[in-house]
Amino acid sequence: MRRFEIDAVIATNTTLGRAGVEHLPHGNEAGGLSGAPVRAASTRVLRELGQALAGSRTILIGVGGITDGAAAAEKREAGASLVQIYTGFIYRGPALVREAVAALAGARVEA
Repeated sequence: MRRFEIDAVIATNTTLGRAGVEHLPHGNEAGGLSGAPVRAASTRVLRELGQALAGSRTILIGVGGITDGAAAAEKREAGASLVQIYTGFIYRGPALVREAVAALAGARVEA
């Protein structure tokens, strides 16, 4: 990746797919799907990128479905150097950031 002067990669983004939500009200609406429904797929892509880029200095940014500290830690375990929280922050607010930082540091968060 250095040959292309790419310092970092955000592994995933929203998806137009509806797997897992098609049965829900509004599940077939148009637009990008984010949050919990994309968690597993985004972690899988992140893990694959991590393996493909092993040995490089490219920073991987894990996103998708980070709604709690465990999800942030999951992204780190899959190869992320950093995590980006968006949809989870909308629903959980600043408490999610504290929980994610604690999970990434291996600490327990008091509610």
